Amino acid sequence: MKIVFKFSIISILLTTTINFPSKAEFAKNSKSKVTVIELDDNDNFGTLNTIRIKTPQINKKTPLRFNTSSYSTYRKEPGNIAQPNSLRPTNFGTYGFPHTTSLVKSKTKPLNTNSTHAITSSKPYNAVGKVIAISGNTGLLCSGALIGKGVVSTAAHCISDYDDKFYGGLVPDRVIFIPAATSNSSSQNYRGPIGVWEAKKLYIPKCWTKGKCPDAGNVPNENDIAIFTLRKKGGRTPAQKGAHYFDYGWNHPGFTNSRDPFGKITVKKRAHITTLGYPAHLGDKASNRGGSMIRTDSLTFINIEKSTSGVGSRFEQYYWGSGQSGGSSGSPIIINFGFKPNYDTRYKNPGKYSKANVVVGNISWGYGDDRIHVQGASPFARNSTYKGKKHKDTAGRNWGAGNIGYLMRQACGKGYDGGQAKGLCR
Repeated sequence: MKIVFKFSIISILLTTTINFPSKAEFAKNSKSKVTVIELDDNDNFGTLNTIRIKTPQINKKTPLRFNTSSYSTYRKEPGNIAQPNSLRPTNFGTYGFPHTTSLVKSKTKPLNTNSTHAITSSKPYNAVGKVIAISGNTGLLCSGALIGKGVVSTAAHCISDYDDKFYGGLVPDRVIFIPAATSNSSSQNYRGPIGVWEAKKLYIPKCWTKGKCPDAGNVPNENDIAIFTLRKKGGRTPAQKGAHYFDYGWNHPGFTNSRDPFGKITVKKRAHITTLGYPAHLGDKASNRGGSMIRTDSLTFINIEKSTSGVGSRFEQYYWGSGQSGGSSGSPIIINFGFKPNYDTRYKNPGKYSKANVVVGNISWGYGDDRIHVQGASPFARNSTYKGKKHKDTAGRNWGAGNIGYLMRQACGKGYDGGQAKGLCR
């Protein structure tokens, strides 16, 4: 049975309707705090050229809860190195959150190869790809990243409705992942260097599928995160075909340990982050918008939201500067992106947290007004729904704290779904 609904879940607003079926498997596969859905095997990607792709309009309508007026006096003036917080890169919106936006692509072809995938298909970029949730002949375009050999993290709203009308929510017929995609053309199957991969199982916070997570007027949400495992191809995972996979962290690794100044305000913790994804309005050329991987670098900080859902009182959200839009939903929030250099042994202080390529969340929402240039995410962290400091499997392996640890243990842990023993995880 197909159920038609308006895909207006808590952190995005779509301009279309998509037929997502309700799944009978929910009742028997719903764990205490996670909804698990096993999708049918439909390894027929030749039908991709008939799919109509839609992108979410991620939207936060309400203003920020702190004063940003201090930026207005010098937003268009040259930076002054003697004045704190006055330096600006070329890209920032009306709230003055500085960020950079760039293509993940060479300006010219490499001298020693004619590969069109030379940059995006290299590590660590090829851990990131397009996520397309398909129902009938319509697909919802998002982004995602490998955090295991065959485990993808994305936003919950990319693969499930936020709805308590139907038990377990609504999900697509199929979910596919295309690492390092370089085309928006369905006739080329969206083109990626190691092909198209099919999701096997979806793991979504149950408070999301039941519509009962803490939220602030529907946007943002405490647990807009999800993971899914991939079906192997010829017995191999994306990692075995050459893809990179990121580490993941929880409880704000790499963030400062105290409240910090941000302009003329004080915020709770901050860090530099990188996002990689596929926003629909950006591309390497007019005919390929949404087909190019886009990189954003920005300062992020933790904002405390007041819950208006009747569940919990307050919850944490990441905020940062960004010029990205729909399609970037689910993009990884990465700490220390790149690879750590070799330090001279006489150099004693590489920093308090120098571990490379750690995902700490996925893009969840952004302001509907494209002049603002601010996006946000649900952190991988302990919260009112997922309070555990450690989530260990029956072998004693800790899969992490909070929401991400709970989901990863269910997908990968011994005594749970056993993805680690199947070669899908770490």
